[in-house]
Amino acid sequence: MIQKITEEIENLLYPELRPYRRNDRTRLLRKASETPLDFIEWAGILAALVLVVSVTRYGVANFGLADRIAVGLVNFLVAILLLGVTAGPFLVRRTRRGLRSQMH
Repeated sequence: MIQKITEEIENLLYPELRPYRRNDRTRLLRKASETPLDFIEWAGILAALVLVVSVTRYGVANFGLADRIAVGLVNFLVAILLLGVTAGPFLVRRTRRGLRSQMH
């Protein structure tokens, strides 16, 4: 079940992988992820990081220890999700560039 979901996500993000079997996909994706980031990707990831840091700032001056821990954990989860949404497309772009260079 999880493998089917993974394959569908890969088909959505990387349509050039559709004709390949699982072993070939894994090898191609691993090699493509070694592609160095270009300037646009670096700048985009940096901007995403700055945006997420600015959005997830909070103050805990009047909170007790348990509240501080709870707020910190929730803030961490929100930050991870926001990073996935804002920086993820730049990582997908890099992987797609790597796949195109391998296939041509």
